[in-house]
Amino acid sequence: MRRALDRPPATRIPPALRGERGTIAPIVALFMTVLIASPGALDVGNAFFARRALQRTVDLAALAAAQTMDDACVKPTAIARANAAANGFSADAAGQSLNVVCGRWDTSANAGPSYFVASNTATPLNAVQVTATRNVPYFFLGPARRISASATAEATNLGAFTVGTTLAQLQGGLAGALLNALLGANLNLSVASYASLADARVRVRDVVAAAGVGTVDQLLATQVDIEQLARLMIAALSSTSIADANLQTDVATLQAIAGGSSASAVSFPLGNGPGGRGVIALDAADGQSALDATFSPFDALLVAAEIARAGQPPIDIAAGLQIAGFGATLKVQIVEPPVLAVGEAGIDPVRHRWRTQANTAQVRLYLDVALGTPALPVVGNVGLHLPLSLEGAPGTAWLQSTNCAPTQAASTSTIGVQPGLANVCLGDPPVDLSASQPFSCTRPATLVNVAHVVTVTANAALPAVVPPSSAATLTFAGAAPAGDSSYQSADSNAVGSVLSHALDGLAASLAEPDSLDVTLLGGLSLPVGAFADTLLTVLQPALSQLLSGIDAAVDPLLQLLGVQVGVATVHDLSLSCGASKLVY
Repeated sequence: MRRALDRPPATRIPPALRGERGTIAPIVALFMTVLIASPGALDVGNAFFARRALQRTVDLAALAAAQTMDDACVKPTAIARANAAANGFSADAAGQSLNVVCGRWDTSANAGPSYFVASNTATPLNAVQVTATRNVPYFFLGPARRISASATAEATNLGAFTVGTTLAQLQGGLAGALLNALLGANLNLSVASYASLADARVRVRDVVAAAGVGTVDQLLATQVDIEQLARLMIAALSSTSIADANLQTDVATLQAIAGGSSASAVSFPLGNGPGGRGVIALDAADGQSALDATFSPFDALLVAAEIARAGQPPIDIAAGLQIAGFGATLKVQIVEPPVLAVGEAGIDPVRHRWRTQANTAQVRLYLDVALGTPALPVVGNVGLHLPLSLEGAPGTAWLQSTNCAPTQAASTSTIGVQPGLANVCLGDPPVDLSASQPFSCTRPATLVNVAHVVTVTANAALPAVVPPSSAATLTFAGAAPAGDSSYQSADSNAVGSVLSHALDGLAASLAEPDSLDVTLLGGLSLPVGAFADTLLTVLQPALSQLLSGIDAAVDPLLQLLGVQVGVATVHDLSLSCGASKLVY
């Protein structure tokens, strides 16, 4: 019999491990929970990645659709569906759908955070919203789940143009005389210098960089004078990516303008707004979309020069002016300056007006033509003058529509235009030449004035003012080259002449009874008699000669000032087809 001490000792659990005997059950329970939850996690992960893929699909579809925006939403719908299909999403498959809605994205008119309103009337449509839905199967957690994704993309197409200026009218040195008078300068620049500057282009983004501001809105609020604007144009031209074969000539022209202007004390904002009348009138859903719009430094400076002179007394233009062989003096007064327009096409449904409009200037001309020295009975030889006054009421042009094709050359912009009218008077200028005063035809024309001897005045009525015209439309290619091809004119009045049309019946009017008044010795009124016969003898051939050249001399000046009467010339500066971007 073995002794108890010979038995093997019993297995003992160390005290430190005795408390862990109850942990196995929780571990097993946790493992089983993970094992059961894993299929659910796979289903959730699958839905998450399906949602990301669907979002990528609608993003790409919206971007592609916005690039081909039209006001009928035909192209965007087709492009969005085709793009989604190319990325593996079939709108016709079971459990899947694709909805394409066109509308307008506008940070100033629509509420955030999307700033998008679906519409078929708020032209121009500039945004498209694409929404896709599909069923994602759950492999472990039950029936399929329906997911959706939405994206909004916007593309803004901008046109830039002026109305009234004509490159062809730069000949003869008139541009230099006009700018000298407007700027108070004594520039001696060639016609070629002005023509080259009119052909040059700068981008708005170049001017933003030159001004050292961050946004287009900040640029438009910037106050400048003529000198500062010219130097901004120099910096913009020197840094722009737009090719300029005559860069050195254009910079030299701008430097001469910057250094020669005495009108630089007058400051104005670069854009229309609360700060006052500006050079550029911008109307776009997003100001930053105008960064790639281009314009001409010459047009900008000419508009700026008129802004600086607006509302001031008349200034002398073209000393020693000759019209059909007759000597003449000419004064010009800027009542309202023109404006350079940049913006979107279509009608604003809130303001009920075209979104982007340019207008010609409203100016007054005071012309005095010396018609010779006829011999009058009793008095002898006297100087005969023909004083004329003209007010050009503004014409208007508006960006009616844009069509952005795959290439710039195939893109087009359509601009509507309404020519301006004129008031023409045979009469002395009013005593008060303030621009704020209404245009007046109340002072009879003083044809002859020999102090204290004889005064001959005329109360001749001019023919009717050029009649209103119906609006015309002009179509420009998106890649129109510089030069004359970027200008088009509309002449729906078919008048062909401004002053000569108004003066056509002047001689006949003077032959009417009581049309002439002759005063001797400062107060004695006499019957016309031989005076009328002599005056009419001189006037008949003189007027015929005058009418042949008066429009050729005055019309170019009006057009340089941004004024045309009965005719409207539009200078198309650029069509910028916006690159689409996601906005929501």
